[in-house]
Amino acid sequence: MGNKKKNSWLTGLIIALIIISLPPAFMYIKSLSDGTDVGKVRRKIKEHLYKEYGKEFVVDRIGIRSSRGQEFYQARIYPKSIIGTNKERDEYYYSTASVSKKSFDRLGGVGDGYSIVQMNIGSEEYLLPKTKEIFGKRVLLKTDVKYKKRESEDFFGWRLESNFEKMLNKTKNNPKDNRIELNLQVYIFNRIDDKKEKEKRRQQIFDFVQYLKDEGLFEYLELGVIFIDERVLAPSYDKFRSKIYRSDEVVVEVEGEEIYMPPMKLRREMSKVLQEELDKMSEKELLVSMRKINKEDLTYDGIREYNGQYQCWIYSIGILEEKYSSSITKKDRERTYDKISDVELIKYKKYIYIN
Repeated sequence: MGNKKKNSWLTGLIIALIIISLPPAFMYIKSLSDGTDVGKVRRKIKEHLYKEYGKEFVVDRIGIRSSRGQEFYQARIYPKSIIGTNKERDEYYYSTASVSKKSFDRLGGVGDGYSIVQMNIGSEEYLLPKTKEIFGKRVLLKTDVKYKKRESEDFFGWRLESNFEKMLNKTKNNPKDNRIELNLQVYIFNRIDDKKEKEKRRQQIFDFVQYLKDEGLFEYLELGVIFIDERVLAPSYDKFRSKIYRSDEVVVEVEGEEIYMPPMKLRREMSKVLQEELDKMSEKELLVSMRKINKEDLTYDGIREYNGQYQCWIYSIGILEEKYSSSITKKDRERTYDKISDVELIKYKKYIYIN
């Protein structure tokens, strides 16, 4: 009996890993029309999720998926607790679960990818207090965390774990056999007005990196610190955003490079109107507006392209060797971030606002 349970769990885990890692070209999905009771699949997934995470989940969009000739049931999952909140509209908090499909309409083991979501949420909760202490309250974090365990002399395998602090402690206590790969993006909704403030922000980034080092999170770190113009928090921003993406772009020369930008008249109008609205908002209103921004919008295409003012990207040599080994330079190897001169703040060329 024990072996059957173990095999069922392993089957579910393998399916979950296939779903996460397999390119879409190798998979297809179809509606559940093979005679299996949809409710039966939903109940099995719900029971698994409650046992695994101790909370109720919504299980919907159930279908049959195929990978390399093997079919399994797959569903979208998300916690009931996010219904009615901003998170309900944010794919960052959603995941999938799968059930292996056996003959005679029997169901096999369940696997799910929600541990990835849980791990990312846990890392954000852990890092956010210190992030706010260093950069101020107008910050949003976006994380992608992978915990890996040594499986041989030269190979670390990715483990689907959900408890960030527990895995961090394992890494601290035994870094030889455990590692955390952290992709962390810090979005700061406060533009930099002058050189003095720019130097202050560089110092803050340096201090933040030292904190990550102390926490054992620097060895495999990919860090982006992005300064977003706070005018995105003004009430009319969405209206102007729509105008921008419908406008005919014009060629503008920035630092000797020709780039496409919205017309200057629209940029001036947007900058002026949004600043006037911003001046009438309290800090509390700004924070409320900021927290409405979805995690899935914290991307270059989502919010950075025109609203990003400055950016700083920091890569440890460990993550460079792991993910970008073919592009490592001599400067990369020399840069240890033990001195503030290693921290570079670069201005976005497509920054749209006219101050």
